[in-house]
Amino acid sequence: MKGHVIGVDVGATWTRIALANLHGVILDKYIFKTPREGDRYTIAETITINIIQRYKDSIADVKAVGIGTAGPLELSTGMVINSPNIPMRTFELARPIQDALKKPVIMANDCVAAVWGEKVLGLGKDYSNVVYVTISSGIGGGMIVNDALLLGKMGNAHEIGHTIVDVSGKMKCGCGGYGHWEAYASGVNVPRFAAMLLNEMSISGDERASPVYRAFVEGTLSTEIIYSEAAKGDKLALKIVDKINRYNIAGFENIINLYDPELITIGGAVVLRNREIVFKRIVSGIENSKGVVTSLPKIVITPFEDDIVLVGAISLALLPPQNLIKMLKYIQYI
Repeated sequence: MKGHVIGVDVGATWTRIALANLHGVILDKYIFKTPREGDRYTIAETITINIIQRYKDSIADVKAVGIGTAGPLELSTGMVINSPNIPMRTFELARPIQDALKKPVIMANDCVAAVWGEKVLGLGKDYSNVVYVTISSGIGGGMIVNDALLLGKMGNAHEIGHTIVDVSGKMKCGCGGYGHWEAYASGVNVPRFAAMLLNEMSISGDERASPVYRAFVEGTLSTEIIYSEAAKGDKLALKIVDKINRYNIAGFENIINLYDPELITIGGAVVLRNREIVFKRIVSGIENSKGVVTSLPKIVITPFEDDIVLVGAISLALLPPQNLIKMLKYIQYI
C-alpha cells in the first residue's frame, strides 16, 4: 500500500513527530521541546513548521495526521483546555494544523491515543478490555471497554490522575484540586510531596547524611534524585518512594475496579526509568491487594516504551475510532 500517515505526540516537555507507512511502521522520527511561551497558536504552528520542513517530500502522500496530546481537551474544537502540565494551558491544536496541511487531523488525549495504539498495533490486539496508564510529568490513562474506546462528552472520560487517593487532601494538584493521585506520584509533583514528608518526618542522624535530605535543605530536590538514590538503597529515599507507591497502588486499585480490564500496559518516564522500585512494587501491591473486587488483569510495561503515544497517534490516523470521529466537529471544515 502506497501512502503515509503522520503521528504527533504533544507532551509537557517534548513533542515527537513521526512519518509512518500504512502498516504503522515508523520511517522517521523527530523530537523537539514543546514550546513553553507564546500564544494560543504557537504549539500548532511549531508542529506544522517541523512537519513541513521534515516531511515536505512525503506530504502529498499523507492520508491523515494523528495527534495524542496532554489534556484536558475539548475534542469538538480540537483544543487543549486548561492543561495543568503545559504552561500555555489553553491552546488551539488540531484545526490550525489541519488548515495548514489540508489533511484530516485526528486528535485525542495522549493516553487515549496510547491505548488505541496498543489495540491496533500492540499487546491489546487480542483483548477487548485494555487500559493504558502513564506515570510521567502527569498521570493519565486511556480505556477500551468491550472493544469501545471511552471518551466522554468532551473527550475526558479517562482523567485517572485526578481521581482522589487522599481524602485528607494534603497535596494540591496542578489542576487546583486536592488529594488527586497526580499530586502525589507524578514526576512534576514528587518533589513537592517529598518535601512535605521530609518536613513532617523525624529525621535520624544517618538520614541527614542522605543526598536526598541534602538536596531538600539546599532546595534542589528532584524526582530524579529521589528515585536514583532509592535505587541505590538510600533508606530515606526508600521511605519516600514507599509512601508514593501507596498512592500508586491505590490508583491502580481504582482503575481495576472501575474498568475491569484484562490487560493494563504502563508507560511514562517515572515507570520506564524506575522499573524495580515503581513498576514491580505496583504489581506486587496489586497482587496482594484486598481492595480489588474483580479478577486481576495482566499488568505489563508497554513494549513501545517512550514511543507509545506516537504509535497511538499513528494508529488514530490509520484506523480512526468512529465514535471519536463523530466528536471532532472541526473535521467537517476540511
